[in-house]
Amino acid sequence: MKILVVSNNYPSLEYPTRGVFVYNLIQQFCKLGHEVTVISPKNILASSTKKVETYGEENCTVYRPTFISASARKIGPLYTYMITNWGQVRAVQRTVRKHSLEFDFVYAHFMMNGIIAVNALKKYNKPVFCAIGESNLLGFTKWYPKDYFKKSSHGIHGYVAVSNKLKDQLVGFGISPDRIYMKPNAVDLTKFYKRNKKEMRQKYNLPPDLKLVAFVGRFMYHKGPLRVLEAVKNLNNVGALFMGSGPQEPEGDSVVFKGSVPSYQIPELLSASDLFVLPTQKEGSCNAIAEALACGLPVVSSDIPEVRDQCTSSFSILVDPLDVEALEKGIDTILSNEQRRVEMSKNALEYSKNFEIGERASSILNFIKGSIEA
Repeated sequence: MKILVVSNNYPSLEYPTRGVFVYNLIQQFCKLGHEVTVISPKNILASSTKKVETYGEENCTVYRPTFISASARKIGPLYTYMITNWGQVRAVQRTVRKHSLEFDFVYAHFMMNGIIAVNALKKYNKPVFCAIGESNLLGFTKWYPKDYFKKSSHGIHGYVAVSNKLKDQLVGFGISPDRIYMKPNAVDLTKFYKRNKKEMRQKYNLPPDLKLVAFVGRFMYHKGPLRVLEAVKNLNNVGALFMGSGPQEPEGDSVVFKGSVPSYQIPELLSASDLFVLPTQKEGSCNAIAEALACGLPVVSSDIPEVRDQCTSSFSILVDPLDVEALEKGIDTILSNEQRRVEMSKNALEYSKNFEIGERASSILNFIKGSIEA
C-alpha cells in the first residue's frame, strides 16, 4: 500500500529526539513492504541552527514544508492556534500538489495532525486514520471552534488509541467504538534489551555498589523527577539516574547521573539500573515504561488508568504519584528484597514481548485494511 503520513512531530536533523516513537513505527511500516511518504510541517519561526548528521536510518520519503506558527494564545473567545492549523493545512496541500503524491490512505499521528489531514486532503476522498497518544486529549480541544472540531474529528475514518482512557474520551466525542482500535505503544526489541549491568556501569562510570533507580522523561512537575529524588534520598545505598531535561532539574548527593542522552544510550543506562521509577500524573501510553520492561527493570509508577493498561503486579508497584512516602516504600520494597527484584525482572522481560513494535505495526495496518474494506 501507499501510505501518506502527516506528523508535525517527526524527528529531523535539527531535532533528532522529537517524535522518535513516531519515527520507529513508521519505519516498521516500510519494513513490512509499504511505500511511505511523510509530510512533516516545519515551523519556520522555530528553526534551530544546531544540526546532527542523522536522526536514524530513513526508509521513507520525507517532505518538510514550512509554515508560520501563531502559537495557541486566547484572544477573546478564540485561540490563535487556528492560524497555525491553517498554515499546516496549506503546507500539506502544497506538498501533495507540488510532488503529485499518490496514496491509498493517510496515517496522522496525534489528533491535531488528524484534523490537519482531514481538512487538507478532503478532495482526494482517501480515508484518514489517526493515532491518539496525547496525555491530555481533552485539554487542547478548546483551541478549535466546537463545530470545526466536531466535523473534523468525525471526518477521520478510524482511530488507534494507545490506552482505554483515550478510547473512552474519543467515545465521549461521539466517535463509534467500532472505529477505534486500542493498542498501547511498543518498542523495538532489537534496540531495547537487557545488557550486562556491570559493563554498563563501567561504561558510564556509575557506582558499582549502589542500587540504582532510573527515571526517563521531561524534568517537569507532572512527570515527577523531584518526587523521585525526595523518595530515594533517605534510602541507604541507593542512587538515581535522571535521563531527560527540563525546568525541574534534580540536584543532590543521590543523583549519580543526569542529562539528556541520545536514544541509543537509554537502553544502556536502563541496563545499568535496578529499578525504573516514574510518578507521572498523566500519560498517553508511556514509551519509557515499555522501554524499561524491555531492559528487564521492575517498575514503580502511578496508579492511574494509563499506567494500569501497561503494568501488572508481577513486575510493578503502582502508587499515588503525589505520595512521596508511598513512592519511597515501593522503591524500598523492591530494592530491599533481592529475590523478589530478580523475579520481577524476569516477569518484566517476559511481559515486554507484548510491546514489540513490529507486531504493533502489523496489527495497526490490519485494522486499517479491515476498516477500509468494511
